[in-house]
Amino acid sequence: MKKIGQILLTTVSSVGRWIAKPFVWLWVKYFVNDWEVTIWYDPKKKTCYHFKNISTIQPTHLQGTLITGEAFELKTQEPFNYQVRKIK
Repeated sequence: MKKIGQILLTTVSSVGRWIAKPFVWLWVKYFVNDWEVTIWYDPKKKTCYHFKNISTIQPTHLQGTLITGEAFELKTQEPFNYQVRKIK
């Protein structure tokens, strides 16, 4: 009897994980956004930031919220090059 219970528990839990995995993936894909922004003035010196929200991005102004929850703003007189990449 104990062995049947263990087999049933293993089967149900593995099927539950198999069914729940796509829903978790969809949740992360559509509702959790992580962005990587790389900024450079010259090609040799690059700086990388990780954002969970970007409100403004222009060649002289970058504003958003970092993954740590801190507000971030970068304003310059000279334009900088940037690359935005979605991580999640």
